[in-house]
Formats: sequence, C-alpha cells, structure tokens
Amino acid sequence: MKAILLAAGIGRRLAAAGWDMPKCLLDFNNTTLLDNILRSLTHIGVKEAAIVVGYKKDDVIKAASAHPLKLTFFENPDYQDTNTINSLWRAAEFADDDIVYFNADILFDRRIVGLLAKQRDSALAVDRKLCGQEEVKVVLDKDDRVLRIGKDLRPADCAGEFTGIAVFRKDIWPDFRNALHYYNEVTKQRNLFFEAAVDRICDKHVIRAVDVSQYTVIEIDTPEDLQAAKKKAQSLGR
Repeated sequence: MKAILLAAGIGRRLAAAGWDMPKCLLDFNNTTLLDNILRSLTHIGVKEAAIVVGYKKDDVIKAASAHPLKLTFFENPDYQDTNTINSLWRAAEFADDDIVYFNADILFDRRIVGLLAKQRDSALAVDRKLCGQEEVKVVLDKDDRVLRIGKDLRPADCAGEFTGIAVFRKDIWPDFRNALHYYNEVTKQRNLFFEAAVDRICDKHVIRAVDVSQYTVIEIDTPEDLQAAKKKAQSLGR
C-alpha cells in the first residue's frame, strides 16, 4: 500500500485569517496537518507516498522530507487555474498499488486511516449527516456502496459528506486513470474536483462508505473552519 496527498492549492479563503502558506502546514498543538497525515501512514506501515505540490512547493517538500518515508513529488504548476482533478491526474502514474488518498487540508483522528486500510474494497471516509449544498456528498445503497459522489447532488438524497480520506484498491486504478484522462485531456475540465472521476466509475467498482462520524475530522477552507479545528485539535493525540 502506498499513499497520494494533494497539497498544491493556495487556500485563498484563509488569507482573511492572516495565513499565506500552504494549508497542509497549518499548525495544531505543535504538529502540522502534513505531519499528522504522514505519521498516520507510518502508523499503518505505509512506507511510500507521493505528494502533489504547487503553491510554495519548496516549503511543503522541506517539511515532508523530515519524515521517514520514501517520497515522490509531483508538481502542478497550474495550481492557480486547476483543481484536484488535475492534481491527481499528475500523480496517477504512481498508483500501481493500493492507495491511501488524502486531501492535505484536513485535521483528523488517525484511527480513521487504520479503519479504511482494513476494508477489503475501495472505501471513502464519510461523515454521516445532513449535508449542505457546498459539501462533497455521497449517495449510498442499503449496503453502503457509493452510487454517486459530488458537490451538486441533492442533499436530501445523500447520506453524508466525503471527508477527503479514502483507500482506492489496485483494481480500480485502470478505470480511475481513464476517468482522470477523460476530464483532463478529452473534455479539458481541469477545474473540477477529483470526485467527478470517482463518480464516473462507481457503477463499475465497489466503493464503500465507512462511517467516521464518531471521529474528529474537519476540512479547513475558511477562517471559521480554522477556529473550529483549533477547538477540536485539543482532543487529538500526537
């Protein structure tokens, strides 16, 4: 098992809070979001990871290189004009094994990663709740198989929010890469969220939702998210 982290974006909405560094370097209790991710990988025995960098890439590379993992860095030089579907496409060649996936702007309880790694199928960490329009949501069947994923789904049809942590098993990647290729190279829709590619293939592959609503997990996009994360960080171990 290997890992892919997306850490290329600017995080413009945090400028109002005075933050101008990559979001993955946000500090909570003397450990950064990036530290938390990489330590969670070490804890479950993952030894190799790819990180997609862009904004202030040298700072991210320096911080990540302090960890005892074999790291490969992929650059998204178009990070200002593209979104996660383009960043993941740039690292897709790395996915020749089971992959633990992270959006690198999340604060989370590391037990979530272990829970996902135990799943037989590809799996998404889902916070089961009533969602708003802005959240990336999932529609599930009675067996918690993901039928649809996306931000534009009708909240009333959805079981919860995808938290930005997943395990994508090796068998899914040929179709996953094809879907990423379709949006990046055929339709040129490089400003989509990567979940559009997942949505395109979830009828072909079993992808389960794993309920993580009992654990701390928060995506940090806004100053309000940052304040909420600071409060939740007190309950997390290092």
